[in-house]
Amino acid sequence: MVRSELLQKLCDLYPSIHRKDIEKILKNIFSEIIEALKNGQNVEIRGFGMYKIVKRKARVGRNPKNSQPVQIPEKKAIKWKISKTFFNRLNKNFTENEISDTH
Repeated sequence: MVRSELLQKLCDLYPSIHRKDIEKILKNIFSEIIEALKNGQNVEIRGFGMYKIVKRKARVGRNPKNSQPVQIPEKKAIKWKISKTFFNRLNKNFTENEISDTH
């Protein structure tokens, strides 16, 4: 699902709310998430998951075209962890007994 499909789905679910208002709401939600992550804060959406900024260390890589070493700088990345509620909804047939049997 892409952003436009999400927007259309919300418009279909809530026909009394104008499309432009739903667009503004989506834009504001994503902007707040991005701003919080830029400021180094974790973003937790209960029942969905948690977004967290992690730093990737600088390292030496290889150029695939000529196999020359290339210095890759340190950078920030996003790590996402699924919530237990979402995990259980996604894996309905995955019971606690199966988890304990594997360990």
